[in-house]
Amino acid sequence: MSTARGIPEEMVPSTHEPERRSAPRIAQSARLEDILITPKLSARHRLPNLQDEGRALRTLARTMATAPDTLIDTLLSMALELCHADTAGLSVLDTTSQKFIWTNLAGTLKQHIGGTTPRSFSPCGVCLDRNSPQLFSYPEKYFTYFAPVANPPFVEALVIPVYLKDQTPATIWILTHNPAIVFDMEDARIMSDLADFTSVALQLIQSAESEKQAREKSELLIDSRTSQLRDLSSRLMTLQDDERRRIARELHDSAGQYLAAISMNLSMIEREDPASPNFKASIADASAAVERCTSEIRTLSYLLHPPLLDELGLRSALKFYVEGFSERSGIKVELNIPDDLGRFPSAIETALFRVVQQSLANIHRHSGSHAAEVRIETDAEQVLIQVCDEGRGIPPEIIAQINSGKQVAGVGIAGMSERIRSFGGRFDVRSSKDGTTVEVSLPITQ
Repeated sequence: MSTARGIPEEMVPSTHEPERRSAPRIAQSARLEDILITPKLSARHRLPNLQDEGRALRTLARTMATAPDTLIDTLLSMALELCHADTAGLSVLDTTSQKFIWTNLAGTLKQHIGGTTPRSFSPCGVCLDRNSPQLFSYPEKYFTYFAPVANPPFVEALVIPVYLKDQTPATIWILTHNPAIVFDMEDARIMSDLADFTSVALQLIQSAESEKQAREKSELLIDSRTSQLRDLSSRLMTLQDDERRRIARELHDSAGQYLAAISMNLSMIEREDPASPNFKASIADASAAVERCTSEIRTLSYLLHPPLLDELGLRSALKFYVEGFSERSGIKVELNIPDDLGRFPSAIETALFRVVQQSLANIHRHSGSHAAEVRIETDAEQVLIQVCDEGRGIPPEIIAQINSGKQVAGVGIAGMSERIRSFGGRFDVRSSKDGTTVEVSLPITQ
């Protein structure tokens, strides 16, 4: 069963309410000290109705759990019942305009929701300035802008400070339009307690919502990264198969052909007279084929994993690789690397070498640049590598997605990014119409 206002029966106040005194009327012309009658609260006493207060708290708790968006409206409806009031509202301070906005209303004036009052001249402003419940008598006599809506008059107004989500300043205000009803200290106490409870509840709800949003955002990010990694893994396997086919083709077309030529020369040598001029010529051809085959295999082996990287370190391996890349591609590469660059852990040296290798490969395939620069700098904490070109660049939207991790992009870029970030490093791509820069920093772990 519920009342006409839609409040649960358990919130209907007890019929054994103490007698209330009538509110005094004041003259038409008023000052703030004439209408601000807060001291009268302490002279008005009645016994607490703990049963109604307990029921109110339970109702707010249930509302918080089941319909948190209606928490304020529930509080205002209870204010009407518990205080025998005619209107109740919530005014929230808009710190930009410095106006109070009537965001929630219940009772006689509920049609005026959305109205505003100035922070510097309003009952709510007075309440916040004093940071305690304030009682006003016929406030429209001083705050004359209330006159158009003060019909019936605002006999008394009880205003209570409250702080909402993010500690936003606000007030709960309760009006009686009946001269036979006045507010007392018990009204101020119970509404202050219920307002505080509601404030804490709203802050807890906000905290829970923030945590939920952060968790959902993290889950979306994890799902996105998982999907990207799955896609990257699939593409890497495809690339690995393609690379194996390329290596097999290289071995067949180069080393295989040289070995076939050597085999033919050896067969001819077996049939030739050692004194014959063809004998020496066949041996020379076979020796030359062996050297070319050895060179091809060495080049192929170096591209798979440069032996200098293990033997002499990153500086020597990069210098040798960059020289060979320039010869093969026709791209002039400037290598700026400290003469005293020391050794790093093997995994870090391999990662940095692959960054340079892949970046130069991308320049050759995609940029259209005829020049590039590789720069390495280091300090006690990190090693920094920059690979720059003078090519056509990458569209800004793709750059933003690559750097934010929202797009896998090419396998080469994704592979570099994942490799560097797995070491706790930073991978960044910058691009414009003047070219592209890949920048990598890795912490040095000893």
